[in-house]
Amino acid sequence: MDIVISRILKYLNGCLDNDHMYKIGLFIVRNYVEMEDYDLQRLMKEGHFSEDEVLDFCRHLGFDTFEDFQQQLVSDYMLRVSQIRARMLGVSAQQLLEGLDPTYSKDDLVKELEEICELIFKKKRVIIIGALYPMSIAVDFQTDFITFGKEVIEYHHFDNDFSFHKDDIVIFISATGRTMDAYLRENIDQNIQSASIILMTQNVKYKKFEDLHAHYIIQVPGKFDGVQFNYQIMALFDILRLYYYQNIIFNRDFRL
Repeated sequence: MDIVISRILKYLNGCLDNDHMYKIGLFIVRNYVEMEDYDLQRLMKEGHFSEDEVLDFCRHLGFDTFEDFQQQLVSDYMLRVSQIRARMLGVSAQQLLEGLDPTYSKDDLVKELEEICELIFKKKRVIIIGALYPMSIAVDFQTDFITFGKEVIEYHHFDNDFSFHKDDIVIFISATGRTMDAYLRENIDQNIQSASIILMTQNVKYKKFEDLHAHYIIQVPGKFDGVQFNYQIMALFDILRLYYYQNIIFNRDFRL
């Protein structure tokens, strides 16, 4: 069975309505590493939720009480931390890089990915925008970075209260790049220009002409080939997880 945070992410990522389930899920993602310190009353007060809403959320995830939910959530967090340590310390980033074939220097790619990890460390929130399947392969990336204490969510257009901030990183996943262009044109009122923008794409024009929309442009090989693009994106997210843990969490002795 999936750990609880993975079940919450499945709901959030596939959600179609800005209801109490969505809002409570976002609150838990935002405060995940501190959830051990929450009781029902504190959650209700800080999140502005009713008791019925919280209990309904818990029951949808298979728990009769908030206490049962919280106990399993905290237990799963400790399990995930142990799994991350076991996986990340025995893996070489070079092995993962062998599976990538960027059209530019791998040294340049490594430099970009390391800089992106530093940027993620400094910012408060990561928002992923793209087509359904490319975003779905980022769930492990979401789960691990949430475990690292970083809020990582998918953007949903139905969330009318959503706005971007200078402490946000927006990752566009788009083989052609059109998703980013269209979004930036149509959603100026959400203040996305204040965020740091990363584009993962197969469209060479963005790398070649240094398009000014994005702060970082990672161009992977292929000509808008969905299968190849998805594999490359999966590898990039795996490398980002690895670099972040090894270079920031482990080397700087941050406690999880």
